[in-house]
Parts: sequence; C-alpha cells; structure tokens
Amino acid sequence: MKKVAKWLAVISIIVFVIDWGIMGLKLLDNDYLITVEAYIGLICIVVYFVCLMYNKFTNRCPHCGKTKQSFGKYCPYCGKEIN
Repeated sequence: MKKVAKWLAVISIIVFVIDWGIMGLKLLDNDYLITVEAYIGLICIVVYFVCLMYNKFTNRCPHCGKTKQSFGKYCPYCGKEIN
C-alpha cells in the first residue's frame, strides 16, 4: 500500500504540473474560463498531501513499532538498525 501511495503522489504532482501549464496557456490566450483546471489542480494537491500524510504516519520501526520521524539508518527509540 505504501508503494501505491508513493506512486499516486508522483502521478498527482505530474498531473498538477501539466494542469498548471494548460491553465497558464489558457490565461496567455486571454481565455479566463479556468474553473475546471483549477478544480483539477486542487484535487491533485489534496491527493498529494493525503499520500504524504499516509506515508508519514505509517512509517514504523519493524522492531518496536513506533513511528519513525526521520529517514535515518537507526530507530531513534530502540536504536536498532532499520532495513
């Protein structure tokens, strides 16, 4: 499930950048009807942050089960090495 969340976060950022480009091109062409693009961008940002929060709060130490707060080599709570 963590890999799905990571890929979903990457895909949402890619779609957001493409959507931002389309919105910019429409604005440069003096077409100010960008509500659909704005909603798509908002949805992409929400999906991205939900995926980040999921990955942050499910990142646990396999030995003690506490939530890791860093991406270090050792658990800050039990001191054991994390794969």
